[in-house]
Amino acid sequence: MTRAPEEPFLVTTAGKSPRDEQRERTRRYLLTMGLRTIILIAAVVLYAVHLHWAAAITAAASLILPWIAVVAANAGPTRSVEQPALYEPDEPKGLGPGTE
Repeated sequence: MTRAPEEPFLVTTAGKSPRDEQRERTRRYLLTMGLRTIILIAAVVLYAVHLHWAAAITAAASLILPWIAVVAANAGPTRSVEQPALYEPDEPKGLGPGTE
């Protein structure tokens, strides 16, 4: 977003702090890897009950999820493209023309 030098800087257009951004990335990674752990356990259970085709699918999913977790964690922050709503005071209300 380019702005003219005389325009005031709006704090609502500022990005997230690096600490908040890192926290969100870590959270996304840990959630995806937690899901991978659950899917891997499901694959073992499905294999134990002789559902080998389902075990193969869940095992394949657990092998793909680490890559997805890293890509999602390294994705940059998403910036909204909308302009912030600026405060504009209402027009002063006055009396209308008289009826004489």
